[in-house]
Amino acid sequence: MGAPMARNLAQAGHEVRVWNRTRQKAEGLGAAVAGSPAEAADGAEVVITMLSDGGAVEAAMDGVALTAEQVWWQCSTVGVEAIERLHGLAGDTAFVDGPVMGTKAPAEQGALTVLASGRGRERLGPVFEPTAAKVVDLGDEVGAGTRMKLVGNNWVIGLVESLAETIALAEGLGTDPAKFLEVIEGGAMFAPYAKLKGEAMINRAFEPSFPLSLAAKDAGLIVDAARAAGIDLPLPALIRDQMTKAIDAGHGDEDLSAVFLTSSEVRACEDGGRN
Repeated sequence: MGAPMARNLAQAGHEVRVWNRTRQKAEGLGAAVAGSPAEAADGAEVVITMLSDGGAVEAAMDGVALTAEQVWWQCSTVGVEAIERLHGLAGDTAFVDGPVMGTKAPAEQGALTVLASGRGRERLGPVFEPTAAKVVDLGDEVGAGTRMKLVGNNWVIGLVESLAETIALAEGLGTDPAKFLEVIEGGAMFAPYAKLKGEAMINRAFEPSFPLSLAAKDAGLIVDAARAAGIDLPLPALIRDQMTKAIDAGHGDEDLSAVFLTSSEVRACEDGGRN
């Protein structure tokens, strides 16, 4: 996600310095490669963090001295507790809690959706423009963007798991799952995302757009946030467990639609046992 965002910023004419824990991933983006996060952030008008989780962001920002003139756009999905800790690290620096909705292709196309909250977001228009097709203003309260991201991701993982079980059920009953997608297409039950991920499941083609390991991480963040809010949501925990099974089977680097393999492989195993 961070790589295409950096490339789009550079192509838009911004002077961009990048850092990645794996230097090779930061090369070839049309941006200067920094030797450390501190070097990348030094003198920058805007500091952007896009990493896998809150711990990674905290580690990257350790030793980075931000100033009151800078804006820190934190766009990683880190959860409610971590965003509060990161806000504390910002000190006097304007801190924008602005996670993004979208995966690899929208990032490459500069078509992400930014869920922007926190003071300083009004200064980020020139940075949002080459990276996002839509910016949702969620006000001055840091954390509002993160909470909305968890709400959005809850919908995504619920849809994908339900779809995975539906495709597995169709196959188990000897019904063509592609016909199911045909049945719902164009009607009130249809979602383009269902066709996209459903075809991936049917074809067992799981090129990563959003890795399953990160989706499972996000499911855990949803579980934690719901528990802290006193909300009884059993489904995210069940989905996290299903995703974990697929990860343990070696599919963590594949697309989140690979959670389908948990249901399909269980069925195949049970069929083999009966035979």
